[in-house]
Amino acid sequence: MINIIYDNPPHSNVWYAGKKPESMSFNYRHHKYLPGFIHLNDNITFHSSADGLDSFIYPILMLTPYIQVRSLIHNHSDFGFWSYVSDSVIKGLREKKGWIIIDICLEPITQDDFDCVINSLSDSSLFPNDRIILNTVSPHFTEHKRVVCHPSFLEMGCYFNEFHQDFFGNCYCVQKNIKEIDPYPHKRFLSLNSRVDYPAARLFAKYTGRLPESFLNSSGTIPYRPGWTSVLDSSGTISGETYLLLPNALYATDLNVVFEAYADNKIVDYAFMTEKIWRNIKYKKPFIVVGQQYTLAAFRKLGYKTFHPLIDESYDTHQMSIKRTERVLIELERLRQMSDAKWSEFLESCKPIVEHNYNNLLHRIKQANVWLDGLKDL
Repeated sequence: MINIIYDNPPHSNVWYAGKKPESMSFNYRHHKYLPGFIHLNDNITFHSSADGLDSFIYPILMLTPYIQVRSLIHNHSDFGFWSYVSDSVIKGLREKKGWIIIDICLEPITQDDFDCVINSLSDSSLFPNDRIILNTVSPHFTEHKRVVCHPSFLEMGCYFNEFHQDFFGNCYCVQKNIKEIDPYPHKRFLSLNSRVDYPAARLFAKYTGRLPESFLNSSGTIPYRPGWTSVLDSSGTISGETYLLLPNALYATDLNVVFEAYADNKIVDYAFMTEKIWRNIKYKKPFIVVGQQYTLAAFRKLGYKTFHPLIDESYDTHQMSIKRTERVLIELERLRQMSDAKWSEFLESCKPIVEHNYNNLLHRIKQANVWLDGLKDL
């Protein structure tokens, strides 16, 4: 049995996690805010204090790293991180009975901030900083001691739905209380988020807009239907920009063109993968991604497979975002011009890869649970 200390009800430990209906971190099984990889663990029990426990985990969610990381960097100050942790937990940590797991889960942390955190946690003269483990969403940081990369909400969001029917998934693969709609027309490609305001997305929006026969997209070429969520202009009429319903749009298409959130972001200088790429794992979809340099390399580092040589993925190594975008467009056009027979052959060849990726997600969840159970012996 894994003992979880939860001493700040109804909010999460240390930092506020948001309101129940709005927060992706809320666990409907246990009615608590928890890191993603703990959500599916049945072998846990909750306590309000560490007193009398031989082992425990104190989970913390860092949902907005840019703000919350400041108190962790200055954790020794009067209003720093440790001022929010209960005395019983600090005492248990000093006695080597427990661990704090800080889940840096929904937004990226900058390299400079991360380096400052690692430097600050190296000093355990006043507080038990040596009992803190950081769980990040990128394998980029795992070279550091006590930094892990177990499945986050972003990676597991769609998968939660198999176990929590009431869970409003962070990858927006479920929408509650929505009327039945007519099926989407089948298209080869799904193009989400092409309305995002960065140059690569605008370039793709123009490309997909010219090819409505091939793309089911969210840049205005799909007419509004009752039940769809759409943007209203100042007069209260449909603006033409449509948010596609998931997973319906995934089921109606063969390959997902993924626009990652930080493809043009110069502040985050490592591959940060969001639900946009991870939703393909649950629904077993091949994909091509417009993201940061080495996004696919980071994806493979977690045990997943990509689609080379079925898709030319050399674009992943280019430093300039415009160069990656150009290479993706060239490859996408090659795929679009395939005959129906060649396209069917391509999809058949992708099946072993998407099956592997789904099984790898299950394996990573299992590994995380084994690791969590083993912490009490460290």
